[in-house]
Amino acid sequence: MRILSVRIWALLAVLGASLLWNCRGKEGPQGPAGPQGPAGQNLNRSQEGYIRGTVKGQDTIQNENFQIAFDYTYIPFGLNLPGYWQPAPGQPDTILIFISREGERGGSLSLILYRQQSNGNITLWYLSSEILNISGSSASRYYLNYPGYSTSDTAYVTNVQLRGDSLIRGTVYYIRLKGPNYPADTLKADFESRLLRLIPYQRLAQSSPFQTQSVQ
Repeated sequence: MRILSVRIWALLAVLGASLLWNCRGKEGPQGPAGPQGPAGQNLNRSQEGYIRGTVKGQDTIQNENFQIAFDYTYIPFGLNLPGYWQPAPGQPDTILIFISREGERGGSLSLILYRQQSNGNITLWYLSSEILNISGSSASRYYLNYPGYSTSDTAYVTNVQLRGDSLIRGTVYYIRLKGPNYPADTLKADFESRLLRLIPYQRLAQSSPFQTQSVQ
């Protein structure tokens, strides 16, 4: 009898829940979506450093002055390193430091520095950039490579500070000398980057003597 009572109460509970569900009113219209929350900060990129500055000069074909600002914080996809250092090839007292950044909508700047360990001197060995600024329906672009075809171009770094071997900051300058009828092009950019020690591992293929077998 007790078991029967439990079963009856269970059945009544199920029937009651079913009646409540069937007697519910129709669902009202869905309310408007709430405002989208602010985008989260991209800590992985922003904490790795930046290269930002301005290039200005005069276009000799259109005879127009230009000035393009840039702020690069993204790490190049093909490199996937914020910056790195390693011993310079063939120079046991010198390390090579490589830094590169890209813009979210294009453009990039890369530089290679040599640091002499014995005296701390740091020199710019290589500079390459595609400065790109997209505004509305137009895009401004400026290329540079140093050293390049023109031996009169000048590039150097100043105020370089190293914190151990893990962080570097400083300022890079590039000057394309003026001509008889136009001013010099100048680029100035501040940079800061976390550095990783790069340890490349490689395996050189060993040549084996070619064996032949003669058939009698």
